[in-house]
Amino acid sequence: MTDDNKRRYDFGEQSIDRRSMLKGGAMATVALLAGCNSGGGAPGEQVGTQTIRVGELSNFVDVARETANMWSEIGVDFELDTTTWGTFVGEAYTNQPENVSHTPWGSSPDRVDPDYFLSTYTSDSSVNASGYENEEYDDLFDQQRAAYDQSERTEIIQQMQEILREDLPELTYVWPKATLPINTGQFDIQPTEFIGARTTGTMTVLTAEPVGDTDTLIVGAQQEIAIPNPLAPSSNDLQYLLKLAYDTPSRVGLDGNPTNWAVEEYEQIDETTIDMTLRDGMTFHDGESVTGEDLKFTFDFLTEYTFPKYDPFLSDVESATLETDQTVRVSLAQPNVAFLNSAMTFMNILPKHIWENVPDEVDEPVNWDADVDQLVGSGPLEITEITDSEIRYEAFDDHWETPAYDEFIFVNRASMEAIRADFEEQNIHMTTSSPPPSVTDALAENDYITKSTAASVLQMKMTFNLDQAPYNDVAFRKALMQATDAQRIAQIFYNGEADIGDGTLVHPQLDYAADLPPVERDVEGAKETLREAGYEFDNNNNLHYPEE
Repeated sequence: MTDDNKRRYDFGEQSIDRRSMLKGGAMATVALLAGCNSGGGAPGEQVGTQTIRVGELSNFVDVARETANMWSEIGVDFELDTTTWGTFVGEAYTNQPENVSHTPWGSSPDRVDPDYFLSTYTSDSSVNASGYENEEYDDLFDQQRAAYDQSERTEIIQQMQEILREDLPELTYVWPKATLPINTGQFDIQPTEFIGARTTGTMTVLTAEPVGDTDTLIVGAQQEIAIPNPLAPSSNDLQYLLKLAYDTPSRVGLDGNPTNWAVEEYEQIDETTIDMTLRDGMTFHDGESVTGEDLKFTFDFLTEYTFPKYDPFLSDVESATLETDQTVRVSLAQPNVAFLNSAMTFMNILPKHIWENVPDEVDEPVNWDADVDQLVGSGPLEITEITDSEIRYEAFDDHWETPAYDEFIFVNRASMEAIRADFEEQNIHMTTSSPPPSVTDALAENDYITKSTAASVLQMKMTFNLDQAPYNDVAFRKALMQATDAQRIAQIFYNGEADIGDGTLVHPQLDYAADLPPVERDVEGAKETLREAGYEFDNNNNLHYPEE
């Protein structure tokens, strides 16, 4: 490891203690290394079989398998360690992987601004699963949050990308486009730009209008349904389905930009002080009025207790004070230009009269399982029933943006084939489980189904365990990038409807993206990278560590 890499990575006791506290489990500490030189011709220890942890959803397992096959061409065997998606979500984004983890982030509206993705690499992030630490990067992250000038912020974020491309704590190689079927024969549905036509774009659901005599909008997915905690849902889909029932201060509009929602007016007092004034006349689903006291309580509650999905958004909140019945003043510890763009599109406004009792009911509020009658928000849709197979909502007539339909239903389906059959029989109108493009193309042959295509912040990404050999060597990580054929992945699994990544977590089409070369396959170049770092290949083309 070079002196520069030693500076960038702190593998001392303090660093390990921090990561050992990541919610959900302990780190793996034993490398899977073969103990003998079976091929001959190389003095160092052979790099043993490596595992890729992957959750079973959509085509993720197939994508990971194809990537493993590509990587094996540099003299290392890779095998898949698969599990259910629900189990994977519970572990992958907070636990350090044993070797490598296929950890795509979903296409959520609050992630259009790059701040969230960039935050996952900061030293104190609760979802920094790779264990990456870089003081220069941390400093730049704080600087971009304080950069209210767009061009200045862009320049800083591009510098951060350059560091990430150089260090490669993770490898992002393909950004699939959202190519989804929509039943336009029964509903006029407008996809949210850039995040794709997924129902995680809540405005796509809320602005849908019936075509004909149907009054029920139905979305289907391969999604296990559990009694949810609105602040700790078990999946990205459930998280945004719950936001249909909870108002947020802002929303991501159909154009992909934040727009005022429950907060009618933001007044920037200074770089760290914001006054937020709620709309008049808002009510919760149980008839109680929504006031500034509820908004203040929400900030206080979310900063007092730990909620991994919320902590990255609200870490800068220092205090919230009630200025008037409808106005709350929020003070930040430091300037944060992304606070309004991301945090305020993400934060559910909680009814104080329900949530103030939660700490008395459970050990930690994050573990609370709400009954249906406790899922009280003020949003345009009200949850009425939850079973193992569906979540039912009714339009909330007292909302200022009541949907044009009477009922919304989210249904769980066992397979993609079941979802396809539902579309063909007109039992569902959208899906959050992205079908393979071939399925969408086939469905679009029906005159009542339209194919919607949009760029998406969903990406195919691999997370490396930076505390374990060989991943603690940046040369090995770079060799894996060189061995990756992103174009092949895009063509095989997405019919070419995908953007090729540059290795970092900023979408290449965003204005913030740095001008970095895309991931391109070069196996011989990968082998040369390894040789230059001291690795050797034996007579059977097996890779061996540099000789000690």
